[in-house]
Amino acid sequence: MHTLREPDRGFLVGLIPDPGVPDVVIEFQYNPAQLGDRRAVGYATLNAPGRLLPLRQYTQGGDRTISFTVRVDGLYAGPSGDRIPIGRDEDGGITPELNKYRALLWPRSRSWPDAGGTFTALYGRDEGFAAPPDCVFGFGGRVIDCVVTEIAITETLFTPALAPLRADVAVTLVERMPDEAVPTAPLPGGA
Repeated sequence: MHTLREPDRGFLVGLIPDPGVPDVVIEFQYNPAQLGDRRAVGYATLNAPGRLLPLRQYTQGGDRTISFTVRVDGLYAGPSGDRIPIGRDEDGGITPELNKYRALLWPRSRSWPDAGGTFTALYGRDEGFAAPPDCVFGFGGRVIDCVVTEIAITETLFTPALAPLRADVAVTLVERMPDEAVPTAPLPGGA
């Protein structure tokens, strides 16, 4: 388990199972102002002659999807001061910090910290293709095992050399269940 420096800050950690390769650790510079928590279930529609309305038959549970937006700002240290430093390049741009978020979606690579403006150069090497990392999301008392399914970065301010200096990062993640990799036993009487 990761020991984070500032417990009142939300975090997102991409777990890299390769020894000697750093996990992707993101401690939010600014906590999200809103957090969407959505859950859906599946129903099949059963039509029958003579019924005014169709019947609904529960078929399966659905994903729990959490979405939020965080701000990354290279001009200010944020409410935690320098206790939560953000990644910056030599021009003062925040591309290294934004690449932490990108690394949660790209196929897992032991070279993710070397990514510049693009990750594609990392995948011509002799690394095997692997799914993006499993993640842990923490916010207050919530600590959730998850996978990140979408990242949308909107860069809003730039350095004179046009490196991003401020950005809003929209994150969508899906909770992973502890038994997700365990096959389900057949129902009684099923084949």
